[in-house]
Amino acid sequence: MTRRLLPRFVRKRYAVQFALALGLVTLAIAAVGGYSYLHANEVIGDETRDDLVTNAEIQAQNLDEWLTRMEVQMRSISESAAFQSGDGRDINLYLWSVVERDRDIDAAYYIDTRNETVLTSTGSASVASAESVTTYYGRREFTSLAQQSHGDVVVSDPFRPSEGAAPVVLFATTIPDRPNRAVIAVANLRDISETHLHDIDAGRFVVVDAGGTVVLAEDESRLLETDALDTTRYDAASGFVPGQSLAGSSTEVGFARMVTHDWVVTSRVPTGEAYSLRTDILTQILATLFVVGAGSALLAVTIGRDTVDAVRTLGSNARELTDGNLDVSIDRDREDEFGDLYEAFDVMRVSLRDQIHDAERAREEAEAAREEAWAEKEASERRRRHLERTAAAYGEVMRACADGDLAERIDPDEESEAMAEVARSFNEMMADVQERNEQLRTVSNVLSHDLRNPLNVAVGRAELLADESESDHVESLVESLDRIDAIIDDALVLALQRRVEDTLPVALSDAARRAWAHVETGDATLVVEENARFAADPDLAAHVFENLFRNAVEHGSTGSRIPSDDAVEHSSTSRRDTPGDAVEHGDPDGVTVTVGALCDAPGFYIEDDGPGIPEAERASVLEPGYTTNRSGGGTGFGLPIVLQVADAHGWDLALCESASGGARFEFSGVERVGGGTDDAVSTV
Repeated sequence: MTRRLLPRFVRKRYAVQFALALGLVTLAIAAVGGYSYLHANEVIGDETRDDLVTNAEIQAQNLDEWLTRMEVQMRSISESAAFQSGDGRDINLYLWSVVERDRDIDAAYYIDTRNETVLTSTGSASVASAESVTTYYGRREFTSLAQQSHGDVVVSDPFRPSEGAAPVVLFATTIPDRPNRAVIAVANLRDISETHLHDIDAGRFVVVDAGGTVVLAEDESRLLETDALDTTRYDAASGFVPGQSLAGSSTEVGFARMVTHDWVVTSRVPTGEAYSLRTDILTQILATLFVVGAGSALLAVTIGRDTVDAVRTLGSNARELTDGNLDVSIDRDREDEFGDLYEAFDVMRVSLRDQIHDAERAREEAEAAREEAWAEKEASERRRRHLERTAAAYGEVMRACADGDLAERIDPDEESEAMAEVARSFNEMMADVQERNEQLRTVSNVLSHDLRNPLNVAVGRAELLADESESDHVESLVESLDRIDAIIDDALVLALQRRVEDTLPVALSDAARRAWAHVETGDATLVVEENARFAADPDLAAHVFENLFRNAVEHGSTGSRIPSDDAVEHSSTSRRDTPGDAVEHGDPDGVTVTVGALCDAPGFYIEDDGPGIPEAERASVLEPGYTTNRSGGGTGFGLPIVLQVADAHGWDLALCESASGGARFEFSGVERVGGGTDDAVSTV
């Protein structure tokens, strides 16, 4: 029936029929090849896009984990015992250990955010100098933001500290309970790129910020350059940007936004490399079609049932492949041209099957890697939350100890050996502090009770002896006993290890006049310029006025207040006149001591018009025991007592020069109370 549909000349010529059949078979094979190519092209294209996006997402997760680790590291640094102690040497050693231990941190700085100065630093200055950290354009806003972060970690924009220097990014956070103090860590973007950007076949990773600036890249010459790809193309959390012209060639781009920072991770593969498998498949299909065509031309001259059967078999196989059955069995036992055609057809089938299987396996591996990355991210997040809870618990105990509850202890964290070591070290330190505090309290009790009672008896006996005897030694004995009594008073004040909690309103004028009455002032003059009222412990405040008045009267006339090799020394007793501790005492006649309120801050000052204290000696005179009059009975307690009382009240003490060139002691941070002030100047 079918043959009758053919033209007569075809029906009469078997060779033509055979050739026609071969032609039809060739077309069928071409159709199968075209279908296989289109199907493979679609599969490979989807796999390529998915691989690029998946690689970008995995890399973004890795960088998110790195930034999270850096934030946890910065919080751990700021809350460390070294920074809480405020000791410069401990801070420097701790920063050095952090830089040595963490290969992602090249340098670290401890800064004063108020005046933007570096207090101490460690690490490679060639990566980022102290000057670049504090004065580089835009750093003022960065340090200001760090000052306001209140414990959060601030990440700077990437920048190059100097011409030819490696690009860096800064991490900063404030120090808890230490105003205007922050720690800054410097990360070298070139090293971070080498360490944290993973390899990708035939491609590369490039990380850009919201402005399109390259932050991380395997090619370091691209760092801080403007990326050629417009950032508006990254319009989702992750995605694919096809066929972009980058560096003069077509490039396929997968991207993923980071969660912890406004950066976008891109995986980039040249288009030719991305779809090389598709090109190979097309080449094989074309080669196969060429072989089929050549075989058809040869078979066209062959007439026989075997040839027809072979063609029919091949047609059947082609239909199987068209239906997607790549496991169809193809006979490869023939040794003639048909055998070669069968073999070529079978090679194409096996190649297509293997390549599709490889693509499926690669997709499964990528999915497994993605699931593993997600699991690791969740584990990292659990560790981060645990560390935050542990740090918060440690912080509560430390704050309680700082507030005076020395019995509080930290329960060591068993999941983190580092945190457990911190807890054990802190507990040992606090046990030692508590023990020393108890020892100091015992010494204070001995001074105030056990030693005071026999001293009073000795003073009484000495006074009776003075009435009964005219010996020249009696007066020296009485003065020595009075000196011992004064030293006990001074020691008790210096032993003050607490903040003053209970205060009363104290009038500046009244306190000054009462103290003036307890000091032998000779012809010196007291001027009170303002009668402000402030909150203080009246007895402790009296030590401040009496010691500074005595200091001004004893050293406020001719000569230097402190000789080149001597220290200032003042007696701290409030009810007896003891010899001063300085070597040179000026004539007190004509010395004027002025007391008044500060104009620019809550507080008061005490100044004189004497020779003043040289700037190089001002820190030394506040140290306990610093005296050059040891043979004359000096103890070096006078000015240290003034500093101790100021600290107990929470006042800030500044030692500077008065307008007349004398000594000026300024007490700021003083709480004012009551109504207005009496601005009239009064003189005693």
